[in-house]
Order: sequence, then structure tokens, then C-alpha cells
Amino acid sequence: MKKRLVIFDCFGVIFGEIGPRIVRKYAESDDISELKDKLFVPADLGLITYDELLASIADEFGVDKQTVADDWNSFIVLNEELVEMIKKLRENSSVALLSNASKGFVESLFEKYSLTHLFDTMVVSCNIGIAKPDKEIYKYCVSQFDCDFDEIYMVDDNAVNVAAAAETGIIPVHFTGNDCVRELLYKQ
Repeated sequence: MKKRLVIFDCFGVIFGEIGPRIVRKYAESDDISELKDKLFVPADLGLITYDELLASIADEFGVDKQTVADDWNSFIVLNEELVEMIKKLRENSSVALLSNASKGFVESLFEKYSLTHLFDTMVVSCNIGIAKPDKEIYKYCVSQFDCDFDEIYMVDDNAVNVAAAAETGIIPVHFTGNDCVRELLYKQ
């Protein structure tokens, strides 16, 4: 049997997207990429905390911080079917989480939903100061395992992130729904 590692993104895969939905809710422009970079990159790199991120969003859009927090929390939706698939994948694969996120947010979310046990390692960008799509974060995630894998997959909803993973030799899986992960269950 091949040694296999499957790495999962968090938002847009295990949980629904939050950041882009927040920006779309408050932004007057359809071009949200610049706003996303301005607001989220400092949090992803660990330069500001989750609380400071919420304050930045509130300041940017002239909205009360508690309103932003309430909206943020309303966008937290767990992909329960995918969680069940990850449990099955663990039977014959190592499984990792690789997420861009602000300090403490992913950990508290995974604790709340009792998901931490699903992953052999959890790499969150803010804790190492490197964020996707920087190729070094993929290498760092793989280096957390003390073995060589025959196959390494990266499941991410962001095409830029899966392309960057592919440049490091990781097999990209562009997440467009649970079916692409279901295929991994039967691939040996």
C-alpha cells in the first residue's frame, strides 16, 4: 500500500468561506481582491490577531465591530459530509490541515467542533509567518511528518493555491465539491 498524505485547506473546504463573504457583504465594489489582501494578509501572516482583524474590517467599512463578529460567526458552516470522508481517509492516509488564518481562530473553531483529532498535524499560516500560495508553507507542512510519502495531495478551493502546491510536487485537487475528495477515498 502506498504511503499517502492528504492536506486539506480549511475555509472553502472544511468550512465554508468566511473572509470573502464578509468583504462582499460590506464592499461597494465588485473588485474585492485588493480589499481581501489589505484586510486578511496581515492576519494570515500573524501580524495582527483575529480581534484586530475584526476591528480592521469594522474600520474599513464603518461598521460596528460586534456586527462584523456576528456576521462572521453567521458564515461559519461546517461541511459535515467532508468530515465523514476525512475520517475514512485516515484509515489509510495521513491527513493534515493547511490553512491561512488569524491567530487562534482555526484552533478555537476546531476545538468547538471537535475536529482537531482528525489531523495528524495542523499548520496555520499565522503561527509560522508564511501564507499560501508561498511554496514554503507547503514544504513546511510536509516536513512535519517523519516519513517519505509516495503521494501527497493538496485539497484547496483556491486555484492559485493548488497551482502553487503543484509547483512543489504535490498533486493538486481543486476543491469544487465533495466529489473530488470522494475520489481519493477509492484511490489506492
